[in-house]
Amino acid sequence: MESFIKQIIGYQLPKIIAMESQRKDWRYQLLDLKDKTLFDRLSLMKRQELLQWLQWNDCNGIYTDYDCIRKGIPLFTKMQALATVYHHIMRDHENWDGYMGKEYIRGSIF
Repeated sequence: MESFIKQIIGYQLPKIIAMESQRKDWRYQLLDLKDKTLFDRLSLMKRQELLQWLQWNDCNGIYTDYDCIRKGIPLFTKMQALATVYHHIMRDHENWDGYMGKEYIRGSIF
């Protein structure tokens, strides 16, 4: 019985540690926010931090300045990056009405 318990702990412990580190990661913390709280937090972030979150969330997206220049597309402004992060997070909330403050952003192409 003791070896069985050790097996269970050995199997579950890495998962528990991973979950704990996720909880402390600022990128995961943003996923827990919504509406005004999310917007306020994003407004305090720098453009580069917003772009870092977008790159982390969608590694196939074109969010770095280097990739934008290479593809010949305009660089993200801070407001575009903020709206994109907000949209990516809020679109998964069931009751989201599509607005970021007074601006309707659902379905916008970023």
